Amino acid sequence: MKKQVEKRDAAGAAGAQARTRKSAETRERIMAAATELMLEHGGTGFQIGEVSERCGMSKGSLYYYFADKGALVQAIFDRSMDGLVADVEAAVAHAPSASASILGLVEAVARAVRPGSALTLALAHGIWDVEHEVLPHIKEHLDRIIAVLEAQLERAKGEGIVRPGANSHLVAVAIIGAFAITEYAGEVVDENDDPEAFVHGVLDVVFHGIGADGQH
Repeated sequence: MKKQVEKRDAAGAAGAQARTRKSAETRERIMAAATELMLEHGGTGFQIGEVSERCGMSKGSLYYYFADKGALVQAIFDRSMDGLVADVEAAVAHAPSASASILGLVEAVARAVRPGSALTLALAHGIWDVEHEVLPHIKEHLDRIIAVLEAQLERAKGEGIVRPGANSHLVAVAIIGAFAITEYAGEVVDENDDPEAFVHGVLDVVFHGIGADGQH
């Protein structure tokens, strides 16, 4: 009897794991379809019906996984930001110096928030999505990136490339803020161009300023 109970429990656990895995795969499929539509529309103007049609499922089934379009876009944003944070941390972990670390970190941010990217489109939607209170999520993710950059700026002070009295937090906020609004940079950042020039342009302003020589 005991062995039968154990076998039944094991079968039940395996079935639950299979259902969980299938549910996760379905969520990923829905998010991938919605991301494609965002890129095609150049924004979040897609309809839930378009997503369900692309996934080959009914709208009712889709609503089982996401309550509405806002929740779906927020999920895409959260996943994109998690990926960006991971890229930022990886860039810092493998950098041999503070300057290389800062450059790698900023390049990772620039790639993620280039105009027309899924993250930028989801971010623009989230700023106006009051119902889902996305802004706290945006701040939470950006705070993590800002904290990593701030630590690298402090490290740079020890390497003699940042003034000891510089406000690292303020500088980090300014740098990340520049990339958070790259949509407003016009031709400076073209989605078909390598964002490296913009990265170096921002860092040049940060490290060398905009004042004329000899002016303070």
